[in-house]
Amino acid sequence: MDTSTWKEKNVDELSIFELAYAHLGGAGSYRLKDGWLKSILPITLQEINHARHMEYSKNFVPIVGAFGVIEQIGFTYKRNDKVEYLNPNASSINKALYYFADYEEGSDDVKALYALRNSFLHNASLMAKALHANKPSYYFQFDREIDVLVQYPETPWDGNILTFKPEHTTLINPERVIDLARIIVDSALECLESNVLEVDLECGERELFYRFLKHFLD
Repeated sequence: MDTSTWKEKNVDELSIFELAYAHLGGAGSYRLKDGWLKSILPITLQEINHARHMEYSKNFVPIVGAFGVIEQIGFTYKRNDKVEYLNPNASSINKALYYFADYEEGSDDVKALYALRNSFLHNASLMAKALHANKPSYYFQFDREIDVLVQYPETPWDGNILTFKPEHTTLINPERVIDLARIIVDSALECLESNVLEVDLECGERELFYRFLKHFLD
């Protein structure tokens, strides 16, 4: 998208797709007629990338940030060249993985990532014990050496802590979780440039602006 003409526009003259580009675009800061428009997303991605390489912040901070970014995209956007996600009330992380990372709805990896997100963000734990009998439980351990996102045990854990054994452990590569955030943002931007992205917010451009953008007057 050509942003050079934005210098002749006030912020309230930008279209919803221009605001989406400002949100998703890597520049992070755009000159307008009445000031500067900045996005929180590139800053978040920069902080995630910084934290992932630091010994004392690489195991929690970048994972939390990555899930935040993934959910932000799934909450805000969808695409009109894919079949609509069946459950409109599904988690934003599930929608992001479906629309922008090519995961099948309800796939094993989607279930695992959703469980990890809930357990990790709610109580900083890698044990995700399902609340319902028809949902899977997991005991996760990080392993940066596996060449897949998730490596499942031969015998899944049934959620019973009293009978848990180490061989029930599910391995997950945290680097691939972090990479997913960047992949999903880039995919959403590509969809915008291909004219297949839709802003899926109740209040449209006004909500997009106030949630994820900042306007600084000269």
